Amino acid sequence: MDIKEKILLGREERANIIKEYLKEYQTVLSIKANLVGSEKNSYLSYLLINAFSFLIRELKPGKNIYNFNDDGPYLLLLFNNDLSKDIKRLTIAYENNHELGRFVDIDVYNCNGQISRETKRKCYLCDDIAYNCIVSMKHSQTELLNFMEEKILKFYKDLITEIIDSSILAELNLQPKFGLVTPDSSGSHKDMDYDLMIKAKDAIIPYLVEVFFVSLGKTNYNTLSHELKKIGKTAETAMFEATSNINAYKGLVFNLGLMIASYSIKISLYTNDTIYEISQSLAKNILEEPKFDSSSFGDKAYQKFNLLGVKGEALSGYKNIQKGYNYLKEISAYDMFETLKYYIINVEDTSFLKRAGSLEFYKEVKFLFSKINTNDLNDIQEMTNFCIEKNLSFGGSADLLVVTVFLKKVSKISINLF
Repeated sequence: MDIKEKILLGREERANIIKEYLKEYQTVLSIKANLVGSEKNSYLSYLLINAFSFLIRELKPGKNIYNFNDDGPYLLLLFNNDLSKDIKRLTIAYENNHELGRFVDIDVYNCNGQISRETKRKCYLCDDIAYNCIVSMKHSQTELLNFMEEKILKFYKDLITEIIDSSILAELNLQPKFGLVTPDSSGSHKDMDYDLMIKAKDAIIPYLVEVFFVSLGKTNYNTLSHELKKIGKTAETAMFEATSNINAYKGLVFNLGLMIASYSIKISLYTNDTIYEISQSLAKNILEEPKFDSSSFGDKAYQKFNLLGVKGEALSGYKNIQKGYNYLKEISAYDMFETLKYYIINVEDTSFLKRAGSLEFYKEVKFLFSKINTNDLNDIQEMTNFCIEKNLSFGGSADLLVVTVFLKKVSKISINLF
């Protein structure tokens, strides 16, 4: 059986599945990538499906089904009531107006079958009716596919850049903040200020975006890990150049970079692994066997106190982020303070331990944080004053807060991450 026959069988299979669901549900919405060529399971198809998965949140179906076959991935939204006409009007608007709308088929079905469009769709490349271009073979497959790829990747570049930038700023702009840098204070960091952090942020973002694109559709984590290490080192170099050798975001490059790579893999492949499981697998490849450096405080902390720090977080599949994520119901000051407080109490932060000076004081400060009322700004300010007085800071926890904000943002525009 050749690929064309397999694709046709895949279409028939999806049609039969929709018919079966219509016995139980009154409306079915189908989202399918309209990708030219025989490679229907290209990572571009999965990116297209993900780009329109926001319809789950917007339309609130009774159930959604995400699957794939030889005809590519597809997403089904199932509704208990007959909303087919209203939904069809809405989806036509998305097909016509969304940046990637021409590249997907959003079909709506009710008990009478598929609801047809009143107007015919136009070609990707010209204003002619798409059917006319197909029949006349006006454009080559290569021309069409290149055009689609360019538009899809630009859409994601703009999207990911904005999400990374706003995630870092959400943490940076939170204040007062327990000795961490804010717009109005250097906190416990005499060598840093807000402007320096902005320079560091701007320096690393292009490389974090590169991480997203390098990871698309990758299944060989060993090979990918080597690529990610190189990008990470380049990002660190760019950061140090921007900050005159001050370490502002080295930990963030690792943690956020790892999660961005995991997110890229998750939305560009059909995999049952959660984003956390993917990050854990990548971390094991990136970190490999622990190599201890006697000059590294983090390694000394592991050898003396069995504290793994950021390595332990990554190797655990970010167990603390999995719990901390639930504190961040909305990206609001209160929820971010609650999430940051959780991380300060629960995360093994070797940078914090180094500043604390002893394991006893390290544990004492964690206990003090457990008593803070994060809904009371005076309480937060008092603890901030204490941290500055004692020269305490919590960079590792701040990095995890940025990652959590990133996850919260992408979860609103993506499907099946967790």
